[in-house]
Amino acid sequence: MAKDDDGKKEDAGLGAPPAAAEEAGAEAEAEDAPAAAKSAGTATAAGPAKAAAPDDEAPSSSDDAPPKSDAPAAAEDAGDVPPEDAATVQDAARLSEADEHPAMAQAAAGAPKRGAAWGEPIAAVERKWTALDAKLITGVLVAQLLVLVAWVFLAGLSSPTTSGTKAGWAFRAVAGAVALGCAAWFGAKKRPEKQRLGATLAAIVVGIAIAPVWRNLGVEYFDNVKGWLQEGSTLTLMGGLRGVATRLTLWLALLGASLATAMGKHIHVDVIFRFLPVRLRVPAAVVNFGATAVVCMAAAWGFFDHIAVQSFGARLEDTAGAKVAKSVHALGEHAFLTRKQISLDLRTLPRVIGGAPYDRWMSANQWNEWVKGAGFSSRYPQEQVDGLLVPEDSLSHAPLVIDPGGESTRGMLVHALNLVFPFGLLVIALRFLLRILLAISGHIDLDPNAAHQSEPSHSPGGGDPLPVEEAR
Repeated sequence: MAKDDDGKKEDAGLGAPPAAAEEAGAEAEAEDAPAAAKSAGTATAAGPAKAAAPDDEAPSSSDDAPPKSDAPAAAEDAGDVPPEDAATVQDAARLSEADEHPAMAQAAAGAPKRGAAWGEPIAAVERKWTALDAKLITGVLVAQLLVLVAWVFLAGLSSPTTSGTKAGWAFRAVAGAVALGCAAWFGAKKRPEKQRLGATLAAIVVGIAIAPVWRNLGVEYFDNVKGWLQEGSTLTLMGGLRGVATRLTLWLALLGASLATAMGKHIHVDVIFRFLPVRLRVPAAVVNFGATAVVCMAAAWGFFDHIAVQSFGARLEDTAGAKVAKSVHALGEHAFLTRKQISLDLRTLPRVIGGAPYDRWMSANQWNEWVKGAGFSSRYPQEQVDGLLVPEDSLSHAPLVIDPGGESTRGMLVHALNLVFPFGLLVIALRFLLRILLAISGHIDLDPNAAHQSEPSHSPGGGDPLPVEEAR
């Protein structure tokens, strides 16, 4: 009956049935759509193309037309949305994405990457610089953890039981519990889970219980090691373990600031920037970055000037060149004395490991011979060098270098280590100057929302920022 009705309609000049006519129209649109659908990469545009049949299989007459029941199926494959509406929804989605993430829309449309060719070397330098900062942060963080652990370890094991504190007992209890607990856990790995947990808990209890038994073990030995590191080694020139940890913390903060600047995630107020037209973002960014660089450079010089006057003997009325010259001279003297202290440390270390008191192994004759052969006479007046010698009837001399000029060597390198602050500010200023060039060349994204993404503000290969989907 359907066939007869179709034939009558065809004879009457009405053409194909409505369902077939709609499907034929969808096919005609699908023939023009594949290229656009592939370039857009969306599922909604691919629906009508998938539902349409190839040209050579298209029905040539009403006899070859599919049943009417196939039309709803084709509509379901297309998401129950007519082709015109689907294209409209797709365009609206693309416009919405373009408003929110311009780089994503540009990459999806296949547009060429931004960024002038002259900015590629600058972008490459910044990427290598950023990678170096990341490695330095990792190294400094590991060093800081090691220093803090060493301090806690030595302070706990060197604490005598007669000091009135329970630090030594508590540290030994924790150390014993951890050691025996780990041994029981790994030793019982072939046992059932409950037995393994029970053995581990029992070992932890035993480790805590036996702490009073060995609370006096190693107190003198580790007290000697701690005393040498704090009072008679190169660490003494840096302020001891605590001084090293403090300077490492400062270095870590400045490296983190440099890395945040490179990624566009430094602290800044962007309320006004968000209301600026897009064409004014680059000039505004240049002014912003330039002003920040000037402030960082001014602060760097201010801190350096203070350190030069307070630590390196410069006068307040000296010129900038004179302050720099005196600072360089003082740093050279400190470097010489540090090399001499390292030579003493190499002599002291085997004796400290062997248990000999660090401050009594060096006799007066050994000290005098070391002073005469250390090269002090080539840098200091002979009368100052003779002042370092001690009477031969003296019992011993601590293995700590002495400045012939009379400066105390305890904490001597703290002055030099304080220079990390002006140096770090100078590095941050250079970072902002680089960002000016990258902003002008188009290698960084100046969208205020770019700072809240999880990836850096420019792609690893230069050009546009990474789309969110690629970054993930």
